[in-house]
Amino acid sequence: MAASHSSASVTSAVAALPTISVGHHLAPVALGAPGPKQQMVFVPCPDWCTTNHVAEWVHFLEDLDHTGGEHSAQIGSFFNGDKPVYTLNTAVGSDPMSSDPQMRAAHVIVGDAGSVDAYLTPDMADGTADSLERLAAKIRENARTARQHNEQMAEVAA
Repeated sequence: MAASHSSASVTSAVAALPTISVGHHLAPVALGAPGPKQQMVFVPCPDWCTTNHVAEWVHFLEDLDHTGGEHSAQIGSFFNGDKPVYTLNTAVGSDPMSSDPQMRAAHVIVGDAGSVDAYLTPDMADGTADSLERLAAKIRENARTARQHNEQMAEVAA
């Protein structure tokens, strides 16, 4: 005859899963350096986060950040061959354990490899995008001016 279990003893052995908010999923996170003492835990992770929290392990849960896909624009120079002079990057980020509520909230990170990153609220990011669109329009205008000048100089030289 099978042993009888009370429903209380069966449910006490089942671990409760955390409630996951809409727009999130449970993601594995590796805590500690790779090796026998490394632990795996599952945390709510925003759906926009593209970080592999196992490959990019952290020592402590407090060090966990969420980062979305990075997009970049490279600016070259005819003096540098194929190597860009500037690379401007942007991604969505969140530091859920930060004491700063703006860092805990989703924000936009803008930076390059050689300087301090800028952390923008969504409204600040919209304003920055407006400025960059104006800059892009000016770059196109300057390109037209330079092209016309070069064409005129080539006609004169011919």
